[in-house]
Amino acid sequence: MHKITYLDIHETIVEAVLENGMKVFIIEKPDFMTSSFYLAVPYGSMDLNQTTDGEKIEQPSGIAHFLEHKLFENNNGTDIMEAFSLLGAHVNAFTSHTETVYTFNISNNRLKKPLNLLLNFVQSLNITETSVEKEKGIIVQELRMYMQMPEQRLMLETYQSLYHQHPIRLDIGGTETSVNSITKAQLERCYQLNYHPSNSVLVCVSATQPKKLLEMIEANQKLKTFLTQSVPLRMNSHEPSSVYRENFEFSMEIQSSKLTYSFKLDCMTNQALENLRREWLLRLFLELAFSPMNSRYQRWIEEERIHDYFGYDVELNDEYGFVMFYGESEHKEDFIQLIHEGLILEEEALTSKLDSLKRRYRALLIRSLDDHDDFALSLIRSQFIHIPFDQQFNILDSITYEEVLGSNRYFNSDKTCSVWMKSK
Repeated sequence: MHKITYLDIHETIVEAVLENGMKVFIIEKPDFMTSSFYLAVPYGSMDLNQTTDGEKIEQPSGIAHFLEHKLFENNNGTDIMEAFSLLGAHVNAFTSHTETVYTFNISNNRLKKPLNLLLNFVQSLNITETSVEKEKGIIVQELRMYMQMPEQRLMLETYQSLYHQHPIRLDIGGTETSVNSITKAQLERCYQLNYHPSNSVLVCVSATQPKKLLEMIEANQKLKTFLTQSVPLRMNSHEPSSVYRENFEFSMEIQSSKLTYSFKLDCMTNQALENLRREWLLRLFLELAFSPMNSRYQRWIEEERIHDYFGYDVELNDEYGFVMFYGESEHKEDFIQLIHEGLILEEEALTSKLDSLKRRYRALLIRSLDDHDDFALSLIRSQFIHIPFDQQFNILDSITYEEVLGSNRYFNSDKTCSVWMKSK
Protein backbone atom coordinates (compact mmCIF):
# COMPACT_ATOMS: atom_id res chain seq x y z
CA MET A 1 0.00 0.00 0.00
CA HIS A 2 1.29 3.44 -0.85
CA LYS A 3 -0.11 6.94 -1.08
CA ILE A 4 0.07 9.29 -4.01
CA THR A 5 -0.66 12.93 -3.30
CA TYR A 6 -1.68 15.17 -6.17
CA LEU A 7 -0.72 18.59 -4.90
CA ASP A 8 -2.37 20.54 -7.72
CA ILE A 9 -5.80 19.13 -6.94
CA HIS A 10 -5.31 18.53 -3.19
CA GLU A 11 -6.21 14.85 -3.35
CA THR A 12 -4.49 11.78 -1.95
CA ILE A 13 -5.15 8.29 -3.32
CA VAL A 14 -4.01 5.09 -1.64
CA GLU A 15 -3.00 2.41 -4.12
CA ALA A 16 -2.43 -1.30 -3.65
CA VAL A 17 -2.05 -4.39 -5.83
CA LEU A 18 -3.27 -7.59 -4.18
CA GLU A 19 -1.58 -10.97 -4.49
CA ASN A 20 -4.16 -12.05 -7.09
CA GLY A 21 -3.45 -8.95 -9.20
CA MET A 22 -6.50 -6.85 -8.33
CA LYS A 23 -5.74 -3.13 -8.29
CA VAL A 24 -7.30 -1.23 -5.37
CA PHE A 25 -7.61 2.55 -5.11
CA ILE A 26 -8.92 4.17 -1.95
CA ILE A 27 -9.98 7.82 -2.04
CA GLU A 28 -10.26 9.05 1.53
CA LYS A 29 -12.94 11.71 1.88
CA PRO A 30 -13.15 12.55 5.61
CA ASP A 31 -16.06 14.97 5.19
CA PHE A 32 -18.25 12.65 3.12
CA MET A 33 -21.33 11.20 4.82
CA THR A 34 -21.68 8.31 2.36
CA SER A 35 -19.33 5.68 0.95
CA SER A 36 -19.25 4.27 -2.58
CA PHE A 37 -17.46 1.26 -4.05
CA TYR A 38 -16.84 0.45 -7.71
CA LEU A 39 -15.62 -2.90 -9.05
CA ALA A 40 -14.81 -2.67 -12.74
CA VAL A 41 -13.42 -4.78 -15.58
CA PRO A 42 -12.28 -3.42 -18.99
CA TYR A 43 -14.84 -5.51 -20.82
CA GLY A 44 -17.62 -3.82 -22.78
CA SER A 45 -19.76 -4.05 -25.87
CA MET A 46 -16.82 -3.50 -28.26
CA ASP A 47 -14.96 -6.59 -27.01
CA LEU A 48 -16.52 -8.93 -29.54
CA ASN A 49 -13.31 -10.38 -30.92
CA GLN A 50 -10.61 -11.17 -28.39
CA THR A 51 -7.36 -13.10 -28.31
CA THR A 52 -5.53 -14.74 -25.43
CA ASP A 53 -2.53 -17.08 -25.53
CA GLY A 54 -2.86 -17.27 -29.32
CA GLU A 55 -6.54 -18.28 -29.18
CA LYS A 56 -9.09 -16.14 -31.01
CA ILE A 57 -12.53 -15.84 -29.44
CA GLU A 58 -15.52 -14.42 -31.33
CA GLN A 59 -18.57 -13.38 -29.34
CA PRO A 60 -22.08 -12.19 -30.23
CA SER A 61 -22.86 -8.51 -29.75
CA GLY A 62 -24.50 -7.68 -26.43
CA ILE A 63 -22.83 -10.48 -24.49
CA ALA A 64 -21.01 -8.14 -22.04
CA HIS A 65 -24.34 -6.51 -21.15
CA PHE A 66 -26.00 -9.94 -20.90
CA LEU A 67 -23.25 -11.08 -18.52
CA GLU A 68 -23.78 -8.02 -16.34
CA HIS A 69 -27.44 -9.02 -15.99
CA LYS A 70 -26.63 -12.62 -15.11
CA LEU A 71 -24.13 -11.78 -12.38
CA PHE A 72 -27.03 -10.50 -10.31
CA GLU A 73 -28.44 -14.01 -10.35
CA ASN A 74 -27.49 -16.46 -7.64
CA ASN A 75 -28.71 -20.03 -8.05
CA ASN A 76 -28.68 -20.52 -4.27
CA GLY A 77 -31.75 -18.35 -4.12
CA THR A 78 -30.14 -15.08 -3.02
CA ASP A 79 -31.69 -11.93 -4.46
CA ILE A 80 -28.61 -9.67 -4.78
CA MET A 81 -30.62 -6.47 -5.05
CA GLU A 82 -32.63 -7.33 -1.94
CA ALA A 83 -29.50 -8.41 -0.05
CA PHE A 84 -27.91 -4.99 -0.56
CA SER A 85 -31.15 -3.26 0.36
CA LEU A 86 -31.34 -5.15 3.66
CA LEU A 87 -27.86 -3.86 4.45
CA GLY A 88 -28.96 -0.28 3.80
CA ALA A 89 -27.05 -0.08 0.53
CA HIS A 90 -28.07 0.71 -3.03
CA VAL A 91 -26.47 -1.43 -5.75
CA ASN A 92 -26.25 -0.73 -9.46
CA ALA A 93 -24.25 -1.70 -12.54
CA PHE A 94 -23.73 -0.60 -16.12
CA THR A 95 -22.02 -1.77 -19.28
CA SER A 96 -20.45 0.73 -21.67
CA HIS A 97 -18.57 0.28 -24.93
CA THR A 98 -15.33 -0.44 -23.06
CA GLU A 99 -16.09 -1.44 -19.46
CA THR A 100 -18.51 -3.02 -17.02
CA VAL A 101 -18.86 -1.50 -13.55
CA TYR A 102 -20.64 -2.79 -10.45
CA THR A 103 -21.21 -0.28 -7.68
CA PHE A 104 -22.96 0.29 -4.39
CA ASN A 105 -23.28 3.24 -2.05
CA ILE A 106 -24.24 3.33 1.60
CA SER A 107 -24.93 6.10 4.10
CA ASN A 108 -23.61 4.34 7.22
CA ASN A 109 -20.24 3.02 8.34
CA ARG A 110 -21.18 -0.66 8.34
CA LEU A 111 -19.15 -1.43 5.22
CA LYS A 112 -17.84 -4.95 5.73
CA LYS A 113 -20.93 -6.92 4.75
CA PRO A 114 -21.90 -4.94 1.63
CA LEU A 115 -18.26 -4.80 0.50
CA ASN A 116 -17.97 -8.57 0.87
CA LEU A 117 -21.27 -8.96 -0.97
CA LEU A 118 -20.01 -6.86 -3.89
CA LEU A 119 -16.78 -8.83 -4.18
CA ASN A 120 -18.51 -12.17 -3.78
CA PHE A 121 -21.32 -11.76 -6.30
CA VAL A 122 -19.10 -10.25 -9.01
CA GLN A 123 -16.43 -12.91 -8.50
CA SER A 124 -18.82 -15.84 -8.77
CA LEU A 125 -21.00 -16.72 -11.77
CA ASN A 126 -23.87 -19.14 -11.10
CA ILE A 127 -26.26 -19.50 -14.03
CA THR A 128 -28.54 -22.15 -15.46
CA GLU A 129 -29.72 -22.89 -19.01
CA THR A 130 -33.27 -22.01 -17.98
CA SER A 131 -32.33 -18.65 -16.53
CA VAL A 132 -30.28 -17.73 -19.61
CA GLU A 133 -33.26 -18.40 -21.86
CA LYS A 134 -35.54 -16.38 -19.59
CA GLU A 135 -33.09 -13.44 -19.60
CA LYS A 136 -33.15 -13.28 -23.39
CA GLY A 137 -36.79 -12.22 -23.37
CA ILE A 138 -36.09 -9.51 -20.77
CA ILE A 139 -33.19 -8.04 -22.73
CA VAL A 140 -35.05 -8.16 -26.06
CA GLN A 141 -37.88 -6.16 -24.49
CA GLU A 142 -35.30 -3.69 -23.19
CA LEU A 143 -33.83 -3.31 -26.70
CA ARG A 144 -37.27 -2.70 -28.20
CA MET A 145 -37.96 -0.06 -25.56
CA TYR A 146 -34.70 1.73 -26.37
CA MET A 147 -35.58 1.81 -30.07
CA GLN A 148 -38.74 3.73 -29.16
CA MET A 149 -36.68 6.43 -27.44
CA PRO A 150 -35.96 9.16 -30.05
CA GLU A 151 -32.54 10.27 -28.79
CA GLN A 152 -31.36 6.69 -28.34
CA ARG A 153 -32.46 5.77 -31.86
CA LEU A 154 -30.89 8.90 -33.35
CA MET A 155 -27.51 8.16 -31.77
CA LEU A 156 -27.57 4.53 -32.89
CA GLU A 157 -28.38 5.49 -36.48
CA THR A 158 -25.56 8.04 -36.38
CA TYR A 159 -23.01 5.43 -35.27
CA GLN A 160 -24.27 3.12 -38.00
CA SER A 161 -23.87 5.89 -40.58
CA LEU A 162 -20.34 6.70 -39.45
CA TYR A 163 -18.92 3.18 -39.25
CA HIS A 164 -18.82 0.24 -41.64
CA GLN A 165 -17.58 -2.51 -39.32
CA HIS A 166 -16.35 -1.17 -36.01
CA PRO A 167 -18.45 -2.52 -33.10
CA ILE A 168 -19.13 1.05 -31.90
CA ARG A 169 -21.91 0.93 -34.50
CA LEU A 170 -23.77 -1.73 -32.50
CA ASP A 171 -26.07 -1.13 -29.56
CA ILE A 172 -24.44 -1.94 -26.22
CA GLY A 173 -27.24 -4.43 -25.60
CA GLY A 174 -26.74 -6.10 -29.00
CA THR A 175 -29.51 -6.98 -31.42
CA GLU A 176 -32.48 -9.27 -30.98
CA THR A 177 -30.76 -11.87 -33.16
CA SER A 178 -27.44 -11.72 -31.31
CA VAL A 179 -29.08 -11.81 -27.88
CA ASN A 180 -31.16 -14.83 -28.80
CA SER A 181 -28.01 -16.62 -29.99
CA ILE A 182 -26.12 -16.28 -26.69
CA THR A 183 -25.54 -19.54 -24.82
CA LYS A 184 -24.70 -20.44 -21.24
CA ALA A 185 -21.32 -21.78 -22.37
CA GLN A 186 -20.47 -18.48 -24.11
CA LEU A 187 -21.35 -16.46 -21.03
CA GLU A 188 -19.19 -18.68 -18.83
CA ARG A 189 -16.28 -18.45 -21.28
CA CYS A 190 -16.50 -14.64 -21.44
CA TYR A 191 -16.67 -14.47 -17.68
CA GLN A 192 -13.59 -16.68 -17.31
CA LEU A 193 -11.67 -14.54 -19.82
CA ASN A 194 -12.55 -11.08 -18.52
CA TYR A 195 -13.41 -11.22 -14.81
CA HIS A 196 -10.13 -12.43 -13.35
CA PRO A 197 -9.00 -10.23 -10.41
CA SER A 198 -5.82 -9.28 -12.31
CA ASN A 199 -8.08 -7.69 -14.93
CA SER A 200 -10.16 -5.71 -12.42
CA VAL A 201 -10.02 -2.42 -10.55
CA LEU A 202 -11.71 -1.67 -7.22
CA VAL A 203 -12.19 1.98 -6.27
CA CYS A 204 -13.37 2.95 -2.79
CA VAL A 205 -14.58 6.47 -1.92
CA SER A 206 -15.10 6.71 1.81
CA ALA A 207 -14.34 8.51 5.05
CA THR A 208 -13.17 5.20 6.52
CA GLN A 209 -9.42 4.89 7.01
CA PRO A 210 -7.74 3.31 3.96
CA LYS A 211 -5.82 0.77 6.07
CA LYS A 212 -9.04 -0.58 7.54
CA LEU A 213 -10.71 -0.85 4.12
CA LEU A 214 -7.72 -2.60 2.61
CA GLU A 215 -7.70 -5.14 5.43
CA MET A 216 -11.36 -5.96 4.67
CA ILE A 217 -10.63 -6.40 0.96
CA GLU A 218 -7.53 -8.53 1.51
CA ALA A 219 -9.35 -10.76 3.99
CA ASN A 220 -12.09 -11.40 1.42
CA GLN A 221 -9.70 -12.16 -1.42
CA LYS A 222 -7.48 -14.52 0.61
CA LEU A 223 -10.45 -16.86 0.98
CA LYS A 224 -10.64 -17.36 -2.80
CA THR A 225 -8.53 -19.18 -5.37
CA PHE A 226 -8.19 -17.97 -8.95
CA LEU A 227 -6.40 -19.72 -11.79
CA THR A 228 -3.56 -17.76 -13.37
CA GLN A 229 -4.40 -16.54 -16.85
CA SER A 230 -3.39 -14.00 -19.48
CA VAL A 231 -5.34 -10.77 -19.89
CA PRO A 232 -7.38 -10.94 -23.12
CA LEU A 233 -6.78 -8.37 -25.84
CA ARG A 234 -9.38 -6.81 -28.12
CA MET A 235 -8.89 -7.55 -31.82
CA ASN A 236 -9.65 -4.47 -33.89
CA SER A 237 -11.67 -4.81 -37.07
CA HIS A 238 -10.52 -3.09 -40.24
CA GLU A 239 -12.51 0.11 -40.54
CA PRO A 240 -12.47 2.08 -43.82
CA SER A 241 -11.75 5.80 -43.51
CA SER A 242 -14.96 6.75 -45.31
CA VAL A 243 -18.38 6.98 -43.66
CA TYR A 244 -20.76 4.08 -44.22
CA ARG A 245 -23.66 6.24 -45.43
CA GLU A 246 -23.59 9.99 -46.06
CA ASN A 247 -27.31 10.63 -45.62
CA PHE A 248 -29.98 8.73 -43.76
CA GLU A 249 -33.55 9.68 -42.91
CA PHE A 250 -36.28 7.99 -40.90
CA SER A 251 -39.50 9.00 -39.15
CA MET A 252 -40.79 8.72 -35.59
CA GLU A 253 -43.67 10.06 -33.54
CA ILE A 254 -41.96 13.21 -32.27
CA GLN A 255 -42.96 16.87 -32.05
CA SER A 256 -39.94 18.34 -33.85
CA SER A 257 -37.51 16.83 -36.30
CA LYS A 258 -34.06 16.08 -34.89
CA LEU A 259 -30.80 15.49 -36.69
CA THR A 260 -27.10 14.89 -36.32
CA TYR A 261 -24.27 16.01 -38.55
CA SER A 262 -21.01 14.21 -37.88
CA PHE A 263 -17.38 14.24 -38.94
CA LYS A 264 -15.44 10.98 -38.99
CA LEU A 265 -11.93 11.74 -37.74
CA ASP A 266 -8.68 10.17 -38.85
CA CYS A 267 -6.31 11.88 -36.40
CA MET A 268 -6.14 8.98 -33.93
CA THR A 269 -2.75 7.68 -32.80
CA ASN A 270 -1.61 4.67 -30.79
CA GLN A 271 -0.57 7.02 -27.98
CA ALA A 272 -3.31 7.47 -25.38
CA LEU A 273 -1.91 10.77 -24.09
CA GLU A 274 -1.78 12.27 -27.56
CA ASN A 275 -5.36 11.18 -28.26
CA LEU A 276 -6.46 12.78 -24.99
CA ARG A 277 -4.69 15.99 -25.93
CA ARG A 278 -6.35 16.11 -29.34
CA GLU A 279 -9.75 15.49 -27.79
CA TRP A 280 -9.18 18.44 -25.46
CA LEU A 281 -8.14 20.60 -28.41
CA LEU A 282 -11.36 19.75 -30.22
CA ARG A 283 -13.52 20.36 -27.15
CA LEU A 284 -11.97 23.77 -26.54
CA PHE A 285 -12.30 24.72 -30.20
CA LEU A 286 -15.96 23.67 -30.31
CA GLU A 287 -16.78 25.48 -27.08
CA LEU A 288 -15.36 28.68 -28.52
CA ALA A 289 -17.21 28.17 -31.81
CA PHE A 290 -20.60 26.88 -30.65
CA SER A 291 -21.40 28.60 -27.37
CA PRO A 292 -22.27 32.13 -26.21
CA MET A 293 -18.52 32.81 -26.26
CA ASN A 294 -18.99 33.21 -30.02
CA SER A 295 -20.71 36.50 -30.87
CA ARG A 296 -22.64 34.78 -33.68
CA TYR A 297 -24.27 32.29 -31.30
CA GLN A 298 -26.98 34.71 -30.10
CA ARG A 299 -27.80 35.61 -33.68
CA TRP A 300 -28.26 31.94 -34.55
CA ILE A 301 -30.75 31.66 -31.69
CA GLU A 302 -32.65 34.79 -32.72
CA GLU A 303 -32.84 33.51 -36.29
CA GLU A 304 -34.15 30.19 -34.89
CA ARG A 305 -31.37 28.27 -36.58
CA ILE A 306 -30.54 26.56 -33.29
CA HIS A 307 -32.67 25.75 -30.25
CA ASP A 308 -32.25 24.47 -26.70
CA TYR A 309 -31.67 20.97 -28.07
CA PHE A 310 -28.34 21.80 -29.67
CA GLY A 311 -24.89 20.54 -28.81
CA TYR A 312 -21.98 18.39 -29.82
CA ASP A 313 -20.07 15.34 -28.70
CA VAL A 314 -16.43 14.38 -29.22
CA GLU A 315 -14.84 10.96 -28.91
CA LEU A 316 -11.24 10.20 -29.80
CA ASN A 317 -9.19 7.14 -28.90
CA ASP A 318 -6.80 4.73 -30.57
CA GLU A 319 -9.62 2.95 -32.42
CA TYR A 320 -12.03 5.60 -33.66
CA GLY A 321 -12.81 9.29 -33.55
CA PHE A 322 -15.74 11.51 -34.41
CA VAL A 323 -17.34 14.88 -33.75
CA MET A 324 -21.13 14.82 -33.70
CA PHE A 325 -23.41 17.87 -33.76
CA TYR A 326 -27.07 17.44 -32.86
CA GLY A 327 -30.08 19.72 -32.90
CA GLU A 328 -33.70 20.27 -33.87
CA SER A 329 -34.52 21.57 -37.33
CA GLU A 330 -36.97 21.14 -40.16
CA HIS A 331 -34.26 22.42 -42.53
CA LYS A 332 -31.41 19.95 -42.70
CA GLU A 333 -29.27 21.83 -45.22
CA ASP A 334 -29.40 25.05 -43.20
CA PHE A 335 -28.30 23.18 -40.07
CA ILE A 336 -25.33 21.73 -41.95
CA GLN A 337 -24.48 25.16 -43.33
CA LEU A 338 -24.55 26.61 -39.80
CA ILE A 339 -22.02 24.01 -38.62
CA HIS A 340 -19.61 24.90 -41.40
CA GLU A 341 -20.05 28.60 -40.64
CA GLY A 342 -19.21 28.00 -37.00
CA LEU A 343 -16.05 26.07 -37.83
CA ILE A 344 -14.55 29.23 -39.34
CA LEU A 345 -13.32 30.86 -36.16
CA GLU A 346 -11.56 34.20 -36.01
CA GLU A 347 -8.22 34.14 -34.23
CA GLU A 348 -9.02 37.27 -32.22
CA ALA A 349 -12.03 35.56 -30.63
CA LEU A 350 -9.85 32.63 -29.66
CA THR A 351 -6.98 34.48 -28.03
CA SER A 352 -9.16 36.67 -25.85
CA LYS A 353 -11.31 33.88 -24.42
CA LEU A 354 -9.27 30.70 -24.36
CA ASP A 355 -7.60 31.34 -21.01
CA SER A 356 -10.91 31.87 -19.23
CA LEU A 357 -12.34 28.77 -20.91
CA LYS A 358 -9.39 26.65 -19.74
CA ARG A 359 -9.83 27.96 -16.19
CA ARG A 360 -13.51 27.07 -16.30
CA TYR A 361 -12.83 23.54 -17.50
CA ARG A 362 -10.15 23.08 -14.86
CA ALA A 363 -12.59 24.26 -12.18
CA LEU A 364 -15.20 21.79 -13.44
CA LEU A 365 -12.66 18.96 -13.34
CA ILE A 366 -11.69 19.81 -9.77
CA ARG A 367 -15.32 20.17 -8.75
CA SER A 368 -16.06 16.72 -10.19
CA LEU A 369 -13.68 15.24 -7.60
CA ASP A 370 -16.35 15.90 -4.97
CA ASP A 371 -18.75 13.60 -6.79
CA HIS A 372 -18.34 9.90 -6.00
CA ASP A 373 -19.20 8.67 -9.48
CA ASP A 374 -17.20 11.25 -11.44
CA PHE A 375 -14.04 10.78 -9.39
CA ALA A 376 -14.19 6.99 -9.30
CA LEU A 377 -15.04 6.51 -12.97
CA SER A 378 -12.34 8.95 -14.08
CA LEU A 379 -9.84 6.99 -12.02
CA ILE A 380 -11.04 3.66 -13.41
CA ARG A 381 -10.86 4.83 -17.01
CA SER A 382 -7.42 6.33 -16.55
CA GLN A 383 -6.24 2.91 -15.38
CA PHE A 384 -7.82 1.06 -18.27
CA ILE A 385 -6.21 3.32 -20.89
CA HIS A 386 -2.93 3.51 -18.93
CA ILE A 387 -2.85 7.27 -18.41
CA PRO A 388 -1.79 8.75 -15.05
CA PHE A 389 -4.88 10.15 -13.37
CA ASP A 390 -3.68 13.77 -13.17
CA GLN A 391 -2.54 14.01 -16.78
CA GLN A 392 -5.80 15.54 -18.00
CA PHE A 393 -5.13 18.54 -15.74
CA ASN A 394 -1.57 18.88 -17.02
CA ILE A 395 -2.64 18.57 -20.65
CA LEU A 396 -5.34 21.21 -20.27
CA ASP A 397 -2.89 23.65 -18.69
CA SER A 398 -0.32 23.23 -21.47
CA ILE A 399 -2.63 23.80 -24.45
CA THR A 400 -1.94 26.95 -26.50
CA TYR A 401 -4.28 29.00 -28.65
CA GLU A 402 -2.25 28.12 -31.77
CA GLU A 403 -2.98 24.44 -31.16
CA VAL A 404 -6.68 25.05 -30.59
CA LEU A 405 -7.00 27.22 -33.69
CA GLY A 406 -5.18 24.58 -35.74
CA SER A 407 -7.51 21.79 -34.63
CA ASN A 408 -10.04 22.75 -37.31
CA ARG A 409 -7.82 20.82 -39.74
CA TYR A 410 -9.26 17.63 -38.30
CA PHE A 411 -12.68 18.41 -39.81
CA ASN A 412 -12.77 16.78 -43.24
CA SER A 413 -15.91 17.68 -45.18
CA ASP A 414 -15.43 14.56 -47.32
CA LYS A 415 -16.00 12.35 -44.28
CA THR A 416 -19.35 13.56 -42.97
CA CYS A 417 -22.77 12.06 -42.53
CA SER A 418 -26.17 13.45 -41.67
CA VAL A 419 -28.99 11.56 -39.95
CA TRP A 420 -32.41 13.19 -39.95
CA MET A 421 -35.18 11.93 -37.71
CA LYS A 422 -38.34 13.53 -39.08
CA SER A 423 -41.61 13.93 -37.24
CA LYS A 424 -44.46 11.89 -38.66
